Amino acid sequence: MKFYIAAPFFNDEELEHVKNIEKILEERGHQMFSPRLNQLPQFEYASFEWRTNVFRNDINHLKWCDAVIAILGDNYDDTGTAFEVGFAYAIGRPVYLYNPTGNIINLMITDATHGYFETLDEVREYDFELAPAKPYMKKIKDI
Repeated sequence: MKFYIAAPFFNDEELEHVKNIEKILEERGHQMFSPRLNQLPQFEYASFEWRTNVFRNDINHLKWCDAVIAILGDNYDDTGTAFEVGFAYAIGRPVYLYNPTGNIINLMITDATHGYFETLDEVREYDFELAPAKPYMKKIKDI
């Protein structure tokens, strides 16, 4: 399968979560697109040209993938990750959510997910080929 990894990677803890998911997918023989590895260094970081190309590249890979694995960190509502989850859901890609903090989540994220995990072992043991539903069953975040 081909996966898109949607996640913040702004600090060491978030980066570690992304690397762990990348490793699991690689060990299981899946293809993946991880935005952290595709920052298009040929363009000046944060320039209009860089932003435009990174955005297009990410969108193209969201369309390319079979499924999305979204990772939530302490900043559970990272706007980039939330956008990627919503976009994937809108184009019919199953979304799997890895929430290592166990934080309560907004319903717009919880109800867009096909599978919910709080541990790496859950991700490692899940059968993405059969893809049984594994919904988020905890409280949702209040307004």
